[in-house]
Amino acid sequence: MDDILSNKPGKLSSDLLDYTARCIEHLGTRQFFDPFFEMIYNIFEVDQCTIFFLDPSSGMECLLSRNFMDDVVAKSLASNYVGDGYNSDPNFSILESLAIGDTKVIHLKDTEKEMDYSYRKHFFSYPHLIDKVSILTAVNIGKYYINFYRGKGRVSFVDQQLFVGGSEAKLFASILSQHYRLNKSLSDEGPLAILSDREREVCQGILHGQKMDAVSAEIGIATSSAITYKKRAYAKLGITSRTSLFDLCRKN
Repeated sequence: MDDILSNKPGKLSSDLLDYTARCIEHLGTRQFFDPFFEMIYNIFEVDQCTIFFLDPSSGMECLLSRNFMDDVVAKSLASNYVGDGYNSDPNFSILESLAIGDTKVIHLKDTEKEMDYSYRKHFFSYPHLIDKVSILTAVNIGKYYINFYRGKGRVSFVDQQLFVGGSEAKLFASILSQHYRLNKSLSDEGPLAILSDREREVCQGILHGQKMDAVSAEIGIATSSAITYKKRAYAKLGITSRTSLFDLCRKN
């Protein structure tokens, strides 16, 4: 933590400590995401964040995707990534071979020469993202793959001396792995973890093949209310259809 604070003015240091404390206070709960999103956007100037989990038995899963400029983009990219996009990611082989207890930081400049044209176009050029830093960390149950992106108009993380000493990476690796460990249900829910209880129940009903009448009857609310919750959930998830919901959650 000292390394992180030494590179920042007093106000930012104070804010970082405040956000970190709030994240720790809410580890394992849905309230964790509020200070987490505020911290990565306000302190680290992150425009998009994705978190994946590599389970040794079930493969790659999306735990979180958020784009502060256009959330529809983040959900679409995450869905495509867990589909088969990760096979073209030069970081994936590094993630697979990471030993338990290890944490590694990879900047875009470290591996961009290994990216094929279609991968670079789809995951960077199309969504107008110009920089990325990845934090890979392995625990006994699997491996977390945390990605922070910056869009056009930003400078690179390296140019601002961010994520170059290891301290920031260890901070995020620690709080995120602890967060998901303390509330396994959030990990199981994947992208639905950011929804309210009602919104999540409606989406889970849809994922089980139920029509809205059946969903509303099962959770004890009016059909019109279920439709409202569905609309709110779709807006948060950045999707517009049942098909998109299934695509987003297929790995979960």
